[in-house]
Amino acid sequence: MALENAAILEELKKRYTETVKQVNELNNTRVKIEGAIDVLQQIEDSKEKEAQAATKSEGDVGEESSIDGESSEGNDTVVES
Repeated sequence: MALENAAILEELKKRYTETVKQVNELNNTRVKIEGAIDVLQQIEDSKEKEAQAATKSEGDVGEESSIDGESSEGNDTVVES
């Protein structure tokens, strides 16, 4: 039985070493994926901020042509006091 235990122990040590190697590789992959997600999220956030700024600046230009959001065309009502 001692030989069997020694063989099992050796096999477990090999499996442990291989498992540790795989875990380390997966951890490195996880870190790389997290970094890629972070970078892409920053790019998307930047695009969203630029789109909001563009929309806001377009809205500012459109406000110059009317007062209180109403058109002056066809407003011939005279108010007398």
